Amino acid sequence: MIITHIEYLSTYIGVNPYMKYLVDYFQSITLEEIAEGSISIHEDKVFGNCFTYIADGTAGDFFETHHKYIDVHLVIKNVEDMAVTVPEKVTVTQAYDEEKDIELYSGEYEQIVRLNPGICLITFPEDLHQPKVGVNDSEVKKVVFKIAIS
Repeated sequence: MIITHIEYLSTYIGVNPYMKYLVDYFQSITLEEIAEGSISIHEDKVFGNCFTYIADGTAGDFFETHHKYIDVHLVIKNVEDMAVTVPEKVTVTQAYDEEKDIELYSGEYEQIVRLNPGICLITFPEDLHQPKVGVNDSEVKKVVFKIAIS
């Protein structure tokens, strides 16, 4: 798991061969330009989805992970908490769905990560995370980018 500001994302280009495409994307736009909906960056290797919602979850409601893609969570407007945990503190509630690239868990959270605008939370397959943990009642605008692992 990596927590960083969008300005420093280029530091992590060596983590994954496709990370450079996301860094290039951010150098070509401003956060305010990101519109809701699907974002195509590099074939099926780097893409995103921007959406607006009320973050109303409670930390520990559920956890998820993905096997094929790294997640890059980025809040654009307002603030959201993300609950994170380790595999030792959860049990599987929904076995891995290869088509949707998701596995779900229940258990207790280890930490809360606050995502203010511009802060990225990068999660890998071993990083169980719960998005949409509520901080306030205002709408959150957020984008989740997917970066292929291989």
